[in-house]
Amino acid sequence: MFAIQNRLVGLGYASFLQSSSTRRAVAFLLRMALSLAVLLAATGCRLRPTPPHAAAQQRSARPAQAAPRAVAPLFEPWRAAQLLDVPSRDRWQQPARLVRALGLRRGETVADIGSGSGYLLPHLSRAVGPRGVVYAEEIQTDFLPALHRRARLLKNVRVVAGTAADPRLPRGRIGCFVLLTTYHEVQKPVEFLRTLRRLARPDAKLAIIDFDHGRRGNPPAPIGHEIAAATVIAEARAAGWRLHRKHEFLSSQFFLVFRL
Repeated sequence: MFAIQNRLVGLGYASFLQSSSTRRAVAFLLRMALSLAVLLAATGCRLRPTPPHAAAQQRSARPAQAAPRAVAPLFEPWRAAQLLDVPSRDRWQQPARLVRALGLRRGETVADIGSGSGYLLPHLSRAVGPRGVVYAEEIQTDFLPALHRRARLLKNVRVVAGTAADPRLPRGRIGCFVLLTTYHEVQKPVEFLRTLRRLARPDAKLAIIDFDHGRRGNPPAPIGHEIAAATVIAEARAAGWRLHRKHEFLSSQFFLVFRL
């Protein structure tokens, strides 16, 4: 304390310190500063700003959040023959090109989530070959008979009756999940994608293809059965999937591929 007082005198503050009231005030402030320094040292506190890189790490450590959104109603199975399985769908859906873009390997295990009537199954079955496996997962029981009929013809297809929260697929075997015009109906999308992540192989892919009303392609997005690509990307990120690739050859649908 006296060293600091002498320093002040040397700097020209001698006259300021001459009055007894001033000296008492300075002594009080110095005692308070010394007490505060002792307290901070005892508790391990440091009066220094958080470095920028540390602040960034703290922000990145926080779990990502996705904004809540409305979920579309489930597609009625009785409409499948009118909309899902018509020959004209191949012209705009381009299923063969879609599956080629997935880069599937022979012998790979694939899950068609929300398989519906099984429109994509023949193409997935051919892509992975006789040693591969295609799981046709569906939560609506009215679709299961059609899936079983396809499975009898496609020997490497396994039909799985899942639930809205659990696709009931084997853990650690799926190399690619495909959600074709299904994702907009998933009731709890982030939680569901986290479930897929737990089931996936370490090198797994997640492909989400769905209608985006903003694309204004042909055919137009069905009213109430569309979702924005940006929403899917945000929800996938919150579930631990990172965007790997975008395909742009479908005029009214986005085609997003994610990796772990």
